Amino acid sequence: MPVSDPRPETNQVKIVTSDEILEGGNEIQIEHKGMIYRLRVTRQDKLILTK
Repeated sequence: MPVSDPRPETNQVKIVTSDEILEGGNEIQIEHKGMIYRLRVTRQDKLILTK
């Protein structure tokens, strides 16, 4: 008999793709609590978030 997941659906983490966030570019800036963060794709095709 399968065991059901006890967590309610509201606790699930939303997943978005980097393509959705970057919209074809290789960098975006994110404002969080008055600070600007930079999310970019590196030459090795990895993501890096800097302040």
